[in-house]
Amino acid sequence: MDLNVALQRHVNIVHDHEAFWNQQGRYDIVHLHFPEYMTFETEQALRGSLTRKLMSAVEERLQYWSGRSKLVITRHVLLPHGARSDPRWERMYEMVYRYVDGVVHFADPSVEDFERRYANTRFVHGVPLHAVVPHHNYASLPNTISREQARRALRIPDRAKVLLVFGAIRSEEERQMVLDAFHDARLPHKLLLVSRWREKLADVSWIRLKYWLRDLKRLYYRVHPRYHFNYEFVAEENAQTYLNAADVLLIPRLHVLNSGNITLGMTFGRVVIGPDSLDVGDLLRSTGNVVFDPNHPESAAAAVEQAFALAARNEVGPANMKLALGEWSAEQCADRYFEFFEKLNGMRKTA
Repeated sequence: MDLNVALQRHVNIVHDHEAFWNQQGRYDIVHLHFPEYMTFETEQALRGSLTRKLMSAVEERLQYWSGRSKLVITRHVLLPHGARSDPRWERMYEMVYRYVDGVVHFADPSVEDFERRYANTRFVHGVPLHAVVPHHNYASLPNTISREQARRALRIPDRAKVLLVFGAIRSEEERQMVLDAFHDARLPHKLLLVSRWREKLADVSWIRLKYWLRDLKRLYYRVHPRYHFNYEFVAEENAQTYLNAADVLLIPRLHVLNSGNITLGMTFGRVVIGPDSLDVGDLLRSTGNVVFDPNHPESAAAAVEQAFALAARNEVGPANMKLALGEWSAEQCADRYFEFFEKLNGMRKTA
């Protein structure tokens, strides 16, 4: 069961960005997630340019809905991926937060960061209420094949020590960190498994040569016994193949607020490595998983070695699965959302 289905046990859910933008309908709660994906207009601005006109249009909608409903936002990121140094998006995020009544976080460091970052913000309805709701588990994904079956499907030797990177690698900096951490980790029979590798095209003007060199590099990784790279999106039903073939999951991020891949790895009982950054670092450290210093990416190699030592002793991974399946179900997380919604609905608006 996913979170939306679980929430529907308590509330009627309507997904309608057009109703939001056109200011149509009556709702007790308007629940936002990523400000850049509120509507097609804001999504297009992320790829193009965020204008004052669009920000004014967004604020008009926020004013409308905040006067009629309780506005809630789940805080997934600090700022949009690819726009972290853009002051226009900083202003956009702060503007959205000014109108909300409640903010849902995945862990306490996000609350603390929010309170520091927006200490001088003039909130329209007073300082928003905060709630911490963990990222729900991925028990809805298939998990029916064994380690041996998964490795046979991917043609990975049984004795290999498999480091998995699952999901998108967003920057060249992250890409290099993954390669360096794997290369420098002192492990026998190590293998790097990546569900969607980020390719760096050669800086040449001739297009044919650019892609010929790309294909040559793909051939190198295909025949190299230590690398197993996929270049396409992995369907949900095939995620289990990668996760069950792996010993350790590496979060390929540096300075980041959250990562759903922590919960993904824990759901499948893997030891997880990630940057010691805000919610990611807090969750990994508190559960006995492994962190590295994002200010010193070279520290990731030692973290990889530590994680494989834990996996070899069958430590942490089983506890990860027990926690994810026992305390982070979609139903449990939905209950906490509903309790927060009910609390907000019982509070009077302030001007």
